[in-house]
Amino acid sequence: MTDICENAQYFLESTRSVLADMFGIESEVVRPVRECASIQTAHRFVISIFYTGTVFGEYILALPEETALRILGIEPDDPSGGREQARAEICDAFSEALNMIVGDSITELHKTFSKLTFTAPRILFGEPRYPQVKTAYGVIGCEHGEIECHFYLDGMRLDLATSYEEALASLLEVNKKLKEANRSLQEQQAQLVHSEKMASVGMLAAGVAHEINNPLMYVDANFTTLVDYLEVIQTMFALYDSLANSITNFDDAMRGPFDQLRELDEQEDISYVMEDTRVLLSQTHEGIERIKSIVIGLKEFSHADSSGYARADLNDVIENTLQLVWNQVKYHCEVVKELCPAAEVMCNKGEVGQVLVNLIMNAAQAIPEKGLISLTSEKREDEVVVSVADNGVGMAPEQLKKIFNPFYTTKPVGKGTGLGLSISYGIMQRHGGSIEVESAPGKGTRFSLHFPKDAPASAEAAFTGLDSAIG
Repeated sequence: MTDICENAQYFLESTRSVLADMFGIESEVVRPVRECASIQTAHRFVISIFYTGTVFGEYILALPEETALRILGIEPDDPSGGREQARAEICDAFSEALNMIVGDSITELHKTFSKLTFTAPRILFGEPRYPQVKTAYGVIGCEHGEIECHFYLDGMRLDLATSYEEALASLLEVNKKLKEANRSLQEQQAQLVHSEKMASVGMLAAGVAHEINNPLMYVDANFTTLVDYLEVIQTMFALYDSLANSITNFDDAMRGPFDQLRELDEQEDISYVMEDTRVLLSQTHEGIERIKSIVIGLKEFSHADSSGYARADLNDVIENTLQLVWNQVKYHCEVVKELCPAAEVMCNKGEVGQVLVNLIMNAAQAIPEKGLISLTSEKREDEVVVSVADNGVGMAPEQLKKIFNPFYTTKPVGKGTGLGLSISYGIMQRHGGSIEVESAPGKGTRFSLHFPKDAPASAEAAFTGLDSAIG
């Protein structure tokens, strides 16, 4: 492959990566990179960045205006704010995107050619015209349409300042910091969106728990009394039965009622009724205890933001979380638990519960029909490791690179926000721990949460600071 095709290929792949990171748009190559004699495109929206140095040329994106609008979530037929406002939004968004793309691509080009600088993006709505220049281009496709990636270069000689290398190094460093700042802003936005959402869910959970708990107290108290009454009734039946068996002589007045009692006893099998009543009461008691445990789980979930750091057994958090999501899991997943004894760490139980809800629900949704979810806890020298594994569809390597990015999701449209794993990643960082993932297509996925046994002071400070910022 020639230099121009290699650089065009790098430009095309950088474009795919930035589209995924900025807009959540997955794409594929529909026309591989090839060399041609000039730039030709029928698309009416063209944005480019010109570079110059020991060579010169342009990085060019060409696509239908309708495709650009749909990528931004704007309906082409009826853009809110009017056509000019829609075009202004296209210009802003794609200028930022092309700056990031060229920031990556120019680094690759600089390996071959030195002393390169580039201009601000140029934008054209209309039919572009270019001279005959040595060009390479490829086409990527996404759900909204096709995007052409053109790249050309031509040789030249310029006498630039001797400090060029320092200027370029500074530019690359600024570009790196801008990327880091952009990711940080995305994470903060995701955290704030999630915190507001969880606050609403927490209020709802607290209200539901309160409304269930009040009548449950009456049921539980009355049930205890009912069990005591049953003991009294059984004792009385036993005494009546003993008395009846001890009487041998009856007068005519007593014979009728006595025969009726014996007949009713034989017809209804009173002994069986009493024994079955005991069984029913025992099963009812199990149901009441189950409801009480769900209410406790809802209360803990609703106080996730205020529970703070405390020493807690992660096994308890696992059990409570599993109760909360059980209805979403039990119909098509077998859950296997291998929990070590006393898996205690310093943590925020509410936040750890949120992480486990995300991971268990992701595992269940990754299993199309019937499958297995494994929950394990393991004590190590300085940490406790909690793992959530499934035998579902798994993920490809290119997906694994992006799963912790805010708003990135592998689920169908409408099935996920792309915030769960990003939030989980941030929670584990605040705990001074880490989250690791292993996955392969068709072989399932395993997430491992590494908790230090003693949370560092910085984690507590970070949590307190976040609470103050949100509150």
